[in-house]
Amino acid sequence: MTVSGMTEEERYLFDLQGYLVIEDALGAEELAELNGLLDDYDIWNQSRGDDLSFDFWQNDEHQMSAGPLHMWDKPFRRLIAHQRIVPYLAEMLGPAFRYDHGHAMVMSKGGRPFGLHGGGTPWDPAIAYEVSRGRIHCGLVVVHYALCDVGPADGGFCALPGSHKSSFACPDSFEPITDPGPWVRPVPLRAGSAVLFTEALTHGTLPWTAEHERRALFYRYMPGHMAFVGRYREDGREQPGGAYPRPFHTDTDDWTPLERRMLEPPYAWERPDTITE
Repeated sequence: MTVSGMTEEERYLFDLQGYLVIEDALGAEELAELNGLLDDYDIWNQSRGDDLSFDFWQNDEHQMSAGPLHMWDKPFRRLIAHQRIVPYLAEMLGPAFRYDHGHAMVMSKGGRPFGLHGGGTPWDPAIAYEVSRGRIHCGLVVVHYALCDVGPADGGFCALPGSHKSSFACPDSFEPITDPGPWVRPVPLRAGSAVLFTEALTHGTLPWTAEHERRALFYRYMPGHMAFVGRYREDGREQPGGAYPRPFHTDTDDWTPLERRMLEPPYAWERPDTITE
C-alpha cells in the first residue's frame, strides 16, 4: 500500500476545523453492497438476543444503532482498513495505530437529536488533540461513512469547528440542539463520502428531517498503545471471550495482514507499524 498521508491543504483544514471530509471514499458498487446488506439485516426489527455478531441500542423510535462492525459481513469488515483512509489514520494517530470499535446508525424522519459531546476541555488523554513539532497527535479518531446523501437541512452529523482546541468547556446551554445556534455547523455529505474527525471535537447529531433514511457507519481508531472500549460491548453487556476486536471473532479466516495488524490488542513495546511498504 502506498502511504501518502495528508496534503498540505487537508492538514490545515483538519487542524483548523477538527474534521475533514473525504469525497467519494466509497464507490457506487461498495455503496450498493453495503446498503443491500443493511436491508438484509433489517436492523429496525432485530430483537436483543445472544448473537455475538449483533448488539443493538435504540435512542428513540426513529434512531437505531447496531454493531460490532468487525463481526459483520466482509464488506463491512473490509472498511476497517480502507486503502483510501488508512494513510490519514497513520498521520493522525501515529504509525502503529489500531482499530478500536465501530457501529452503524440508521435514522428515519423525526429522529431526535443526539446532544453535543466531546471537546478539547476538560483534557482527556483518550480523546486529546495536539500538534507538536509539526505533527498531529490524536486520541480517538472517528471515520464516518455516509451511505446516503445528506443535504444541508437534512440533519445528521454536526460539529462546532475548532472546539477540539478550545480552552473552555462547551457551555451547557449549547448542548440542546433542537434549535441550534450558528456555532453548530451541519456537515452536508454525498453518499460515499467519509468524515474523519477527532473525538476532541465537540459534535452531535441534528434531528433527521429528510424523507429518506439516514444510514451511517462509524469506525473508531486509537494509537496502538491505547484502547477506548474493551470489557463491555457498546450495548452495555460484558464482552465474552476477550475484550478487544480480534480476527478470531468471526467464523472466517480471510483477514488480510494489514487488517490483522489493525486488530492487534493495545500494547507499546516493539509494536510493528500498521502500514508496511
